[in-house]
Amino acid sequence: MAGLSLVNVQDFARAMGHEPTRATPETVAAFLMDEYLRRRGGTFNYNPATNVLFELFRGSMTEEQAYLACLTTGNPKGRPFNADAIAQVSGYAAANPSTCYRIGYAAIAVGRVGDQTLYVAIKAPLVRVVHNAAHVVMPGFRMSHRPVERQIDLACSVALASFARDDFADADFEYLYAGPGLSGKREFRVIHGRDRKVFDRDEVDALLDVYVKGVALVTDAGVEVREPNLRGYQIIDPRQPGLF
Repeated sequence: MAGLSLVNVQDFARAMGHEPTRATPETVAAFLMDEYLRRRGGTFNYNPATNVLFELFRGSMTEEQAYLACLTTGNPKGRPFNADAIAQVSGYAAANPSTCYRIGYAAIAVGRVGDQTLYVAIKAPLVRVVHNAAHVVMPGFRMSHRPVERQIDLACSVALASFARDDFADADFEYLYAGPGLSGKREFRVIHGRDRKVFDRDEVDALLDVYVKGVALVTDAGVEVREPNLRGYQIIDPRQPGLF
């Protein structure tokens, strides 16, 4: 069963619905009970494709090397999917060489239910800087769900609120979407925050509060919030200083 204590930022955005500002604790709880907790866990992840983005953007890996890396690392069941995903984005990354700063995987503390801290997981591998412009890069490789536009905005806004600090306070987000298109086949889109409605930090905090209250309703219904597996994640408390 999927856990409630560590939820991927894309699943958080799904829980907030097609228009996040209209979400209530009750609608969040309904999504978590009816969809999130009922689904079977995935048998693989997109970590291999996510990890090679850093090397592609800084020019230390070719497109062919990135594709081969995805075909030969990680869960064998996921290798063709990772290779297919990186094939969609590698041309763009290779054509935009940048100064890169590695973020890695982060677990953002968003609140508490009972004695358990809740986290939102963000796999944003890097901040890249080119022509004095900084971008928080976040990939979207899943083929299991096609997000609506406001869900993309929300997921990226959470990443931006978490990572765009200190020297990168004016950073934009760059969402590399390589998930299902209208036809169901994988498509590639580059989405920048400057072209979207980005939620500011106060709005993000308010929406996270709605989410935490929704989780509380789920636990009131008898669902256990288990200790999360945070191995491989950097734990971040937004109240602490930034990463850089």
